[in-house]
Amino acid sequence: MKVKQIVELKPLYSFEAPVVPAAIIKAYKIGKKDIEHTTIDLNKHLAPNPDSTFLVKVSGESMIDESIYDGDILIVDKADTANDGQVVIAALNGEMAVKSYRVIDGTAYLFSANNKFLPIEIMPFWEFRIQGIVKHIIHCV
Repeated sequence: MKVKQIVELKPLYSFEAPVVPAAIIKAYKIGKKDIEHTTIDLNKHLAPNPDSTFLVKVSGESMIDESIYDGDILIVDKADTANDGQVVIAALNGEMAVKSYRVIDGTAYLFSANNKFLPIEIMPFWEFRIQGIVKHIIHCV
């Protein structure tokens, strides 16, 4: 799966919405009495570190078994250090990719989440850098 576009997060905007309990959603009619007085600030929830957060729009099907689909938007934290098994945005020889990062017997690999694609062994002479860790997925419908 390739990175189609990278966008820096602008913390200038706030998006707060009321919380609606799922139990009251009947026939798609939600009245004022159904809305809790609690709100969620999506910026704080999805990007607690806005200075180290960026958005990535992806293309391809190599991560479908991780529920990452063509056109999805990923919320990525560039401050984190990648741990074994995490989904990352990686720069590999000048191309950006979305893959699972694994270290097996001291060798780094990038794995797809689709059996159609083989793992990529990171060779020592390749240009390789982890750009960030995928924290959230926004599915585009």
